[in-house]
Amino acid sequence: MVAFRSRRLGLVLGVSLDGAQYQHFASLVTTRASEDFDLDFKRDLYGRSDGEKRKLAGDVAALANTASGGLIILGIEEDDQARAAAAPGVEISDAEISRIRQIIASLVAPLPAFEVLPSGDPSQPGRGFLVIAVPRSARAPHAVLVDEGLRFPVRHGRTTRYLTEPEVASAYRERFSSVHEVADRARQIEAGAAGRMKRADDHCWLLVSLVPELPGDLLVDHAALDGARREIVGRFPMIIPTNSSWHHADVGWRCLMLSGSRDAPRFTRWLAADLHSDGAGIFAVNVIDSFRSRRTSSADPDPSIGVHDEELINGILSGLRFLAQHARDRVGAGGDALIRAQIHAEDGSRKVLLSAGFRSSGDSMGRDLHFPARTAQAAAPLDALADDGPGLVSASSLLANDLFQQFGLPEAIQITRDGELRRPYWGSARHPQIEEWANRAGITLTDEILPLS
Repeated sequence: MVAFRSRRLGLVLGVSLDGAQYQHFASLVTTRASEDFDLDFKRDLYGRSDGEKRKLAGDVAALANTASGGLIILGIEEDDQARAAAAPGVEISDAEISRIRQIIASLVAPLPAFEVLPSGDPSQPGRGFLVIAVPRSARAPHAVLVDEGLRFPVRHGRTTRYLTEPEVASAYRERFSSVHEVADRARQIEAGAAGRMKRADDHCWLLVSLVPELPGDLLVDHAALDGARREIVGRFPMIIPTNSSWHHADVGWRCLMLSGSRDAPRFTRWLAADLHSDGAGIFAVNVIDSFRSRRTSSADPDPSIGVHDEELINGILSGLRFLAQHARDRVGAGGDALIRAQIHAEDGSRKVLLSAGFRSSGDSMGRDLHFPARTAQAAAPLDALADDGPGLVSASSLLANDLFQQFGLPEAIQITRDGELRRPYWGSARHPQIEEWANRAGITLTDEILPLS
């Protein structure tokens, strides 16, 4: 269940939702689990009449309009106290799954995120449970089409009620105001992280930030800090491997602070990250082209700074994945995420150029960066960012293109909007690493050559 996560339902099932199988849903009968605001039992499949179709649409919209989202389990019978009493199961087929999806798509607006997941009975092929998983939605309120009018259902305890007109108006105001709140949150965490990044001649920082539309909740305590030290410290976070790894995990205000420096956990030289309790976070990596800096320093008393284009792309890919995994897997955030990227260099008094590194002996491309540099910004599904694949590459290209254009170049050359990797624009020494990651992640490698000026 990729799109929907719930700690409460994980406890009810006795396993995380991602790992739930037939026996876990069947055990709800043994434990006499009760329907609740996030759990609905249906003995049978939804029927084919207009009324049954509206009921399906209403049940899904109600969960999408509820703060927690929830599960509808088809194949479990309830008693008169809304407790799971039997598990007769239902017929499972691709045709039925497709029918459920089509009904929801035609009757619910805007269309919420949802999944229809079969859970087959090992002893009865073709029968089992159909689980409709509906995550909480940042696009609420969702309406159901009823007799050419719109009604807005919401889950209320074990039942469904409809929002009043003032409640609908309030829900729309919350949807629109949340867009501004997410952007404000991004700027807030970026400002808080800027002071931790070392400013020196051999530093130019890429700062990647992420704020989920649907925040989660992580209790920052001794257990969380110990978990971060065990899971993160000593690991190398970059997708294309580099020498930088995490050395320290510390605690800030409602966040975990990570450093890639051996000496100072709160003042970092190569890597930094702030992982906030609501799922927001920043990831910073030094992307200076050290080869170009060494080459120019002896000839120029005030050499320009070279930003290594491959490290820039590697940093965006790695930062988005790292932050999204924290938001989704550690904090339980969901929905889409606001993603941002920006370049920080000393005090902005020196030229910052985009460098091709060893591919062209450190020569620069385009024009120098003007400060204050603009912040690249886009939105992407959190799940697509947390998992290696074309979705991560495609989202990274949106940010990278904005950064490359500030250097006077039309687009990022290593990655594409379609989620592909352009092999010729990675150093030859990295080709084995690029190919291994692309094959593992299902990413297409292309040998496309761009008409560069």
